[in-house]
Amino acid sequence: MKVVFVSSFLLAPVAFSKVTAADEHLHDLPQHIQEAFGVLTKAQENYNQVQDYTAEIYKEVFQNGERQKEERTIIKFQKPFKVYLKWIAGKNKGAELLYVEGENNNKIIVKKKGIIGILGTMEMAPDGFWLRNFTKNSIKEAGFGGIIDKAWKQFKTAKENNDIVSATCSLAELDGRPAHKVVLVVSPQGRDNGYYCRAAIQYFDAESYLPIKSTFQLWDNDEVEVFTFDKVKLNAGLTAKDFDRGNKEYHF
Repeated sequence: MKVVFVSSFLLAPVAFSKVTAADEHLHDLPQHIQEAFGVLTKAQENYNQVQDYTAEIYKEVFQNGERQKEERTIIKFQKPFKVYLKWIAGKNKGAELLYVEGENNNKIIVKKKGIIGILGTMEMAPDGFWLRNFTKNSIKEAGFGGIIDKAWKQFKTAKENNDIVSATCSLAELDGRPAHKVVLVVSPQGRDNGYYCRAAIQYFDAESYLPIKSTFQLWDNDEVEVFTFDKVKLNAGLTAKDFDRGNKEYHF
């Protein structure tokens, strides 16, 4: 299926420029940068108050407008760093992952089907080769924390280096809820400066300031990643059982 994006989430670099240029008639770039700074700062502050949460994460990957990958994952997360993931849709459907920093020999525990359909449990390093079957990112970047930290670091560094070529911050609505929409585009040399993406569109919930939907346009092959958070429960009261590989609800 070919996907055509006109004014929604996935926009080519030219389309990003057209959208932001129109908005900048209302405010100049420095003001937009300052407004975006305020939203990202509030997101960090509010996330610092969250002790644990559960959610569903819907991830899509596109290349040249064609969807290459989609998956849905249940996440349970507790600070300082305990995470349980279960894939409920997509290529890895049925797989489970558990990582508790400092436990299980500091290894990730993964349960997934092998090439002949037999379930198998593996232990892998947090940034090991086999983890790339699930994600190109580190397990330490899972969930809200990773999204917020990634956005904040890129914004802060690009601001300091004067690499922001376009930015807008506005009120919007997503799935019937008010949100802060932050758009950021960095200069082409950003590729060499280590930025994760060349452009991003992110929606932060107007009440919690946590990400609702984040779209990252990467540097290679016109690749775009989209992360959508749904069924979020903050400070859900998770216990040690939720991160125990012996939990009978799990299949490790």
